[in-house]
Amino acid sequence: MEHEKNIIDIVEPKIKIKLSNTDLLLGKAIEPIKRLQVISDKDFEDLVREWTCGYLKNKYVKVRRCGAAGDMGRDVIAFTHYEKRKNLVWDNYQCKHYNSPLSPSKIWIELGKLCYYTFKEEYSVPRKYYFVTPKGISTKLSNLIDTPHKLKQQLISEWNEKCRSKITAGKTIELVGDFLSYVESFDFSIIDDIDPQELIEQHSETKYFYYRFGGIHKTRPEPVNPPENITVSELPYVKKLLDAYSDNSKSVIKDIKELLAHSKYYGHFNRQRKCFYSAESLMKFERDTLPPGVNAFEDLKEEVYDGVIDIVESEHKDGFQRVKEVCKVARNLNMPSYPLYNSVKGNDLSGLCHHLANEDKISWV
Repeated sequence: MEHEKNIIDIVEPKIKIKLSNTDLLLGKAIEPIKRLQVISDKDFEDLVREWTCGYLKNKYVKVRRCGAAGDMGRDVIAFTHYEKRKNLVWDNYQCKHYNSPLSPSKIWIELGKLCYYTFKEEYSVPRKYYFVTPKGISTKLSNLIDTPHKLKQQLISEWNEKCRSKITAGKTIELVGDFLSYVESFDFSIIDDIDPQELIEQHSETKYFYYRFGGIHKTRPEPVNPPENITVSELPYVKKLLDAYSDNSKSVIKDIKELLAHSKYYGHFNRQRKCFYSAESLMKFERDTLPPGVNAFEDLKEEVYDGVIDIVESEHKDGFQRVKEVCKVARNLNMPSYPLYNSVKGNDLSGLCHHLANEDKISWV
């Protein structure tokens, strides 16, 4: 029959990517741009704070967040020069959360405040004025921003309805006389926007990105080699290793130079220093990757302590044997709860034993 020509068989979909266990547990990952589009106003406010602290502060000499009341049309203000508050060069980032792309009707009051308060010399004209939104700006607003003279004309025509009685409470701002001349000569080419994808890319340079958007963590750099000389911060665990070697040799080994006469101890000692610094590098990698306040490295250290303390407190022939047994157990511990689990190396877990010894939480003799 004629209507049956429009009936199409459903083709069974096929997944054309390799699936991991995580994919099956959590489902298909949501792309950052889609996460941004459904973000709540409170979470967007947090994201702006993360972006400000983790990205803008590295780009400008000073960054401030203005309060909601009395901000005079400023949100995040970022200074490129800030010498004794003279010769200020700054950019304004106006962050707005709406459930749809930002339209012209939403910006007239903001541009009105910009013109009025700079005319009154409450603050200087910014170098750039950006709109930052989770869903970007509408095509109509984009066209206006791309043609500054039309943006100016539209603001003037919308003034009485959108700005006249809304800029400051209890006051009517007439667009006449010197103020009208000021607006007509104002450089609206400073108005721009931060595209949502660009905002994500900038946010990805912060320590908050994986917490906010998920995804694959950046690759951990190779651990640094231990410095040639023992540092002051190493002295506690080094002293405890020397005690362990002394306990095994039944003679007092007071310093590193004496280890040269004992190849067994000397090789072991160098390997333990390598492990100590491997754990140190994990701590620094976490600091550069995860947001402040997570303290996952301290939690990992505590888990290692719980995993090895029974071995530490068990009977051993001597301290050297205790070190080796404890580090062997630590190296085989499974720590899937650690946020950077895929970056953990066996040397890290052994090294954490020496971090614990350094903090006097465990001893070998």
